[in-house]
Amino acid sequence: MASWLPLLSDILPMILPSTTEVIRRARAPAHEPKARGGGGGGSVEHHAVVGRCDKMCASVLTTRPHSASPIRHNSEHDAIIYAVSGTCTLIVKEGFRGDLRRHRLGPGDFAFVPAWTEHQASNESDEEVVWLITQSGPRPVGAVLTDWGGDEVRAHS
Repeated sequence: MASWLPLLSDILPMILPSTTEVIRRARAPAHEPKARGGGGGGSVEHHAVVGRCDKMCASVLTTRPHSASPIRHNSEHDAIIYAVSGTCTLIVKEGFRGDLRRHRLGPGDFAFVPAWTEHQASNESDEEVVWLITQSGPRPVGAVLTDWGGDEVRAHS
């Protein structure tokens, strides 16, 4: 019987009715992270496609000019960032020694952020920056941190 389970998970999506859903920006709930320390307050995250499937979700992060998102990690979820507009710096804490690396992202660029990697969007330009963020889970998870390697301010979901 157990040998049928993998086969069922492949067949069920083909026979069960499913629907395509379009989420308009007006329906996407805004989430404005608030953090002590570590920057932040200059970004708004819209959870666009959340809870629709068990393997991925998508959000839109907008970072205002001359501001930064809070320092955070995505817990056990990997993330892929696609830079939609503007030029911004993705700052990540690499490895146990805590080396900070800066990666410039412009329109059309992608970045892969592994699970548990501390990161921050820093917009030093005069224009708004928009990123599309896809995470490997049904809804965004993670934590906002007080600083690099700091304590959790709160869980992010």
